[in-house]
Amino acid sequence: MKKITYFDVEYANPKNKSICQLGLLCEDYDSGKPYYPEQNLYLNPQDGFDDICVKIHGISFSKVKDEPFLPEVWSDIKKYFNNTVVVGHNLANADLNALARNLKRYSLEIPEFYYICTLDLAKKYVPPFTVENYRMGTLCKCFDIDIDFEHDAFADASANANLFRALVKNYDIYIEEHIRRYDPIEIKDFEQFMATPVIRKAIVEFYGMVKGFSIDNKITFTEANYIRNWRNQYCLYTGTEELASIIDVIDRILEDGVVTLEESFELQSIVRQYMAITSKSPVTLGTQVLNGIMKGIIIDGEISTEESENLRNWLNENSFLSGHHPFDKVMCMLEEALTDSLITEEESGYITESIQSILNPIEALKVQVNSVDGKHVCLSGNFVFGSKTDVSQYIVNRGGIIDNTVKKSTNILLIGNLECQAYSNGTYGSKVIKAIEYNQKGCSIQIVKEKDLIIK
Repeated sequence: MKKITYFDVEYANPKNKSICQLGLLCEDYDSGKPYYPEQNLYLNPQDGFDDICVKIHGISFSKVKDEPFLPEVWSDIKKYFNNTVVVGHNLANADLNALARNLKRYSLEIPEFYYICTLDLAKKYVPPFTVENYRMGTLCKCFDIDIDFEHDAFADASANANLFRALVKNYDIYIEEHIRRYDPIEIKDFEQFMATPVIRKAIVEFYGMVKGFSIDNKITFTEANYIRNWRNQYCLYTGTEELASIIDVIDRILEDGVVTLEESFELQSIVRQYMAITSKSPVTLGTQVLNGIMKGIIIDGEISTEESENLRNWLNENSFLSGHHPFDKVMCMLEEALTDSLITEEESGYITESIQSILNPIEALKVQVNSVDGKHVCLSGNFVFGSKTDVSQYIVNRGGIIDNTVKKSTNILLIGNLECQAYSNGTYGSKVIKAIEYNQKGCSIQIVKEKDLIIK
């Protein structure tokens, strides 16, 4: 064995394993001399990001949106896999499987891979009583090997090179006995990915939107166009049975190019069937529907007397939401405006603007602050600066105090700039909602985006 390639990837989601980062080191095993330059490549996976994956590796769509696609770099890197032995940790199930899936997705030829898995080696040779588990980070610690950034593809590939050599040396491993030919695990066809909770929320809010459209007993061209655009956005995710059913109904009602009031009621009925089997709590469902109704009502930039009265009626029918944001604020605003049973142009503008701020709380409430000295800071989301530990240290070094949760005494809620899938689809975390609720009770918690506070 001469030519050896150490290989690791990070992927955007577990369903398709769409690659967003790839690390490669190729060398002559005996001399250690590089065959080709080291590669640390970020890729646009052209697929959705799962929040769990983002939390693991810190890579989000905003970080890689301008990076190349796999086919654009494959011709340059496929030589790393030809006539070589590929080494990695849990290689067949994870990294090679991810590469094979993505090559198939783009109709690129899958090379004949030969590999050695350091996970398999460790399980065979490292006594279980000497390590807590066989994760690469644990094994590297056991053999005193540094990893610059764990769950970074290039750093992991580099650390794995040292781990492989340590295993071979310490246990006098005859390498040739452990070379395996990669047999592609069942590779399913690519499906555009979106996390299930995001799809569920999108469907529930869509129901609210359509209900909001029909609340004045008519469907305008703008509203019908929104339904069409929603269909075009989510038709990529019809692997979900309920979503596929909704798309089928939308296609049928859009055949003549218009949406009637009766058709909007039919659409609501189909979506409501999905909502009946979802595991969401009634309060969560109700709040998401309310958000959708408000979006639907103000889509034309104003709210009429009829729309205001019908929204108030809906709130009265769903009074179990009282005490949960934003029910009380919306109800109070409508009651005051409808005292004379008429919504003036000025009141319409105020209500519309208020609803917009409710639906976009971060943009509405974020402020810029110049100092965190002596202030309590709570972190939410994923950060361009680094891990939450790195950001926490940055804050502490400047005199700030870290709050693990939002409290009445919290001064700043700091939102990371790496958008997760939920945030990009309008879902804001519990910390944001909690900060808003505290502020409504007289607290003063500043909601700040990372870019407005952290200076690299």
